[in-house]
Amino acid sequence: TRVGIRRQRQMCIRDSLFTTLALWKYESLPLIHGRNPSQKQGEQQLLSLFFFEMDPCWPRFRSNDPMKVSYLISGLLIITTLLPLQAASSGGELLAALQARINSGADLSGVYQAVDDLPNAEVTALYKQVERVWPVKMEKYISHLRSAAKNAVSNGRHHQSRIRDLRKKLAALQNLGDGPMKVALQKTGMPALDELRTLLLPNVQTIMATADDSLMKERVSILAIAGFRDALIKAAIIPYQETSETQIHHEEDETVRALSGVDRKGLRVMANNRKTAAKEKLPESERVGVADANLMRLLAGLSALEIDPNLCAAGRDHSKDMETLAFFAHESPVTGKKTPFIRANNFGTSASGENIYMGTTDPKAANRAWFFSPGHHRNLFNPGHQRIGLGQHNRHWTQLFGR
Repeated sequence: TRVGIRRQRQMCIRDSLFTTLALWKYESLPLIHGRNPSQKQGEQQLLSLFFFEMDPCWPRFRSNDPMKVSYLISGLLIITTLLPLQAASSGGELLAALQARINSGADLSGVYQAVDDLPNAEVTALYKQVERVWPVKMEKYISHLRSAAKNAVSNGRHHQSRIRDLRKKLAALQNLGDGPMKVALQKTGMPALDELRTLLLPNVQTIMATADDSLMKERVSILAIAGFRDALIKAAIIPYQETSETQIHHEEDETVRALSGVDRKGLRVMANNRKTAAKEKLPESERVGVADANLMRLLAGLSALEIDPNLCAAGRDHSKDMETLAFFAHESPVTGKKTPFIRANNFGTSASGENIYMGTTDPKAANRAWFFSPGHHRNLFNPGHQRIGLGQHNRHWTQLFGR
């Protein structure tokens, strides 16, 4: 019947679209003029398979014109990226749509949302497929990033004289009186720290800016797969501690730091701190704040401090008291919690200094505020400290140090 023929043609179009995508992915080349021989042969084979030999679907279509072939396949690809993803009935089709949108730079949110419409069994099967690819893709990307990072940090190591001068300049600020020091921290302190950061620790964005386009394309691809993987994990209700994108950013940061010009021992301390924070289930904001403070110390030529979970707990408790009881001071009105040293002892540890801050939920903003305050700055950059803790309660922060 006419309806049956129409339905048959619709099925052929759908199958052809996704097979076209598969071929496109396999060839990894744009379907435009100037095709290489293997790509041209693949196009002809595809058209022979799906159009020239499928008379029920395309009874009137006959063409050996390569221009028409190219336009047809390119059009199919464009149409595929615009199709409603609710129509995708299988994991294979979603994977094809994901690849098409990565290649075209289209928005990926629709692909991620479509995962929720898949049957549970198919979500699980698709997750297993992605898990086989994920570590391979990650390892390949990080390997390429490491190579690019080596080139980016090599120049910084040739500026040892400048690095020494900047560190001396930072250390000398602590000998000034509070008034002059406060002005100098703004005028010369932070610019010196920023220059040290550039010389010793280029970030991922800096590396990407100097690397070739292939590395950026690889990063876009791995981040897209990360989003798809997280959508599958969510749909399958699989417990996990950090998102795939967070995992990528962590691997990127660790790769850059491992090749930086800062003290290797300090980097090992920071790596151990991350493990301790995970083991003790410390809030992520507190871990990030400790890592940021340690990074500033390493740039300044000082040692990194070991994270003390008990100091974090003492600081968190004091931050909560300050908000609950509406006070802001190092001395607490709570019985048995008067000084930082008593509070640290209450939590089974000891303290040698304390910084407090109120006004943000961003740990790095709290560190910047302490950097620009003379008394807090001296605490933060005290070479005698060996341990650190950071405790947050909403917009209140307490930073504790120990010897």
